[in-house]
Amino acid sequence: MNNEEAKLILQAYRPGGQDANDPRFREALEQAQRDPELARWFANEQALDSRISAKVKASITPPAHLKSQLLAQRKIVRPVAWWKMPAWQLAAAACLALLVTLGVLWFKPADQAQFAAYRNKMAEFAGNKLDRLDLMSRDVAKVRHWLAQKESHGDLVLPAGLEGRPSLGCRLLDWNGHKVSLICFELENKQVAHLLVVDSATFKDAPTESPVFKQVGNVATASWSRGGKTYVMASKEASQTDLMKLL
Repeated sequence: MNNEEAKLILQAYRPGGQDANDPRFREALEQAQRDPELARWFANEQALDSRISAKVKASITPPAHLKSQLLAQRKIVRPVAWWKMPAWQLAAAACLALLVTLGVLWFKPADQAQFAAYRNKMAEFAGNKLDRLDLMSRDVAKVRHWLAQKESHGDLVLPAGLEGRPSLGCRLLDWNGHKVSLICFELENKQVAHLLVVDSATFKDAPTESPVFKQVGNVATASWSRGGKTYVMASKEASQTDLMKLL
């Protein structure tokens, strides 16, 4: 088992050790014990899962006597008109409806999302929140091959100014259920440019082949589409003028 296989398995590992005796999880855990980098990644994943679980538990608190009241109900329960329901039941029903609605809105992929929202989110992430790469390699050919294996934009077309430049590696992201490929390139003076690629069909307002330049906070961006793919180049260190020279 390699690190990529171990990560896929450990992403489903529940905090608390309930899965420790499962053979597949045990093999992945052993791989993490052998590899310090994988161990650090797994520790971060477990910490994130624990924080999310704690927030969910803290935000959903049922009424104190709900269990005893439910158990006391007759097996055949006649519907009660909403205006005759106790106040706490009305509140609980309203909270449940709100949670269901939020869940649907949160997890349902957006139908042809607006491109500007995607560009701004990706620029903020690439420029200020990118904390790791799935593959670290200075060889762009290896990066392309890895993306092709993951069925994620291995046939992308690099802008002229990035051809021949070394990469730092790549990472796969998700945007409302759509695959996004992120490749980091090393520029002069220790500057870094992040190239994000997604299928153009994701948006109803995808940019054309003519690049559009936009400053998103402290991140300069250039956006364009070509061959059914939409590209965003983002850099915190480089200016819009620097990005123009790369296209």
